[in-house]
Amino acid sequence: MSLPKSSNANNDVQLWQQLKQGSELALGKLIKLYFNLLINYGFKFVKDEAFVKDCVQDVFISIWTHRDTILTPNSIHAYLLSSVRRRILREKVRQRMEDHSTINNLDNEAELFDFSHEWLLIEQDSLNEMTLKVSELLNKLPKRQREVLYLRFYQNLERTEIAEIMGVNEQSVSNHLQSAFKNFKDNWQYFSILFGFILKIYL
Repeated sequence: MSLPKSSNANNDVQLWQQLKQGSELALGKLIKLYFNLLINYGFKFVKDEAFVKDCVQDVFISIWTHRDTILTPNSIHAYLLSSVRRRILREKVRQRMEDHSTINNLDNEAELFDFSHEWLLIEQDSLNEMTLKVSELLNKLPKRQREVLYLRFYQNLERTEIAEIMGVNEQSVSNHLQSAFKNFKDNWQYFSILFGFILKIYL
């Protein structure tokens, strides 16, 4: 489940500052707050629970190890997602290099980012078929559009935060969102379901 926008923003900063001062309790609280959320995000890239958990754990270990020099990010939420994303893609590259595979770039490594029908959180049995269709349509979108939709409407992040995570500018984020919705508007029946899902998140 995504975190409500600004629900823990101030608390996160306080925990981060306490962590920088050497508080293991603060580290533990941040892990408890974000561990499952980060696992969920990482699993969009790699369907390997053990691998994703290792990457998330490595991120927290790195933060703790470098706590004396690490800066306080504008958004702890976005920073953690970005760190896990980079760690997963870097580890995938490293593994493929060890297997003597050809690597083009990190963007290609994000191609497994996908949606399951559970992501839509629609419970009515009568909508099951349409829900599956929506997830199919989502997975036909280009990988960047899929990830932007996930970060915007499931993780409830602002465009600036999404840009930071994905390493692009804000205009690119807006363009991906507009393109994704344009693709869905060609299927109005299913677009209305997606729009209804988005409203459920914000109401």
